[in-house]
Amino acid sequence: MLGQSPGHSGRPSGYLEGNLAEFPFSALVGALMSTGRTGRLLVRTPYLEGEVFLRNGQVVHARVRSGEKALEGEEALDLLTGIKRAPYRFEPEVSPPHTTLLGGLAVPARLAEAEAQWRGLALPADWGYVLRLPAKGGAVELGPEALRVLAQVEGKRIVEVLLAPGTLRLARILHTLLQMGALEAVPLVEVAPASLLVLPIYGPGSGVAYVDEALYAEWARVIRHGFRLRLRPPEVVMEVRPRPNIPGRLGLLEEDLRRLRLRRGDRVEVVPEV
Repeated sequence: MLGQSPGHSGRPSGYLEGNLAEFPFSALVGALMSTGRTGRLLVRTPYLEGEVFLRNGQVVHARVRSGEKALEGEEALDLLTGIKRAPYRFEPEVSPPHTTLLGGLAVPARLAEAEAQWRGLALPADWGYVLRLPAKGGAVELGPEALRVLAQVEGKRIVEVLLAPGTLRLARILHTLLQMGALEAVPLVEVAPASLLVLPIYGPGSGVAYVDEALYAEWARVIRHGFRLRLRPPEVVMEVRPRPNIPGRLGLLEEDLRRLRLRRGDRVEVVPEV
């Protein structure tokens, strides 16, 4: 919230911090402007860093960067307005490296327009998600611009696509492609493979692998999305379910054991994938 930091914190007077989930970006910038603040507003996520500089309540510079890509000025404000949750902090009396915005009423007007456009879009809140073509996609009819974007975005994170000139236009195209099912957005899974011993599961059925409840819960916390399990060797993807009391084991049904030519005690490397 806006206000003065406690003196014992060691922070300069006027320092503040919070999260955009509780104080949306456009409202936060508006509050800083209305109180005549000077300094830098810093917004950070695991995949993006944005900064907005104010001088006596006027926004004079904005920049967003991710890796080697960056946007400045009004389009940086457009992008930051779309972030739904991220930690922020305001550092008073920090000077901008240069000026990209003229301040005045143009900034709140730009923020209001961008906020209205983002409100009508349904993109994942986590822009670290990776875009890919659906495994089972039907035929969809797309315009030339949407087709151009579709041809360029597979395998990229959402933030990589949005961090380009025409941010709001690109966001609208991604929204359309996702809604039509021409694209899907999935988390980038960065989980180390696990080495498990094969355990026969007796009973009918096939296509399901069982892992210990604790391991399944650990994966679910990291991925936060539906996932399957890749076994290697052999290179096969199966549905995965938790099962109690099988630490270090991979439970496979009899039919799958025969199909995959595996036996009790064989060691298999497994890794979840979305």
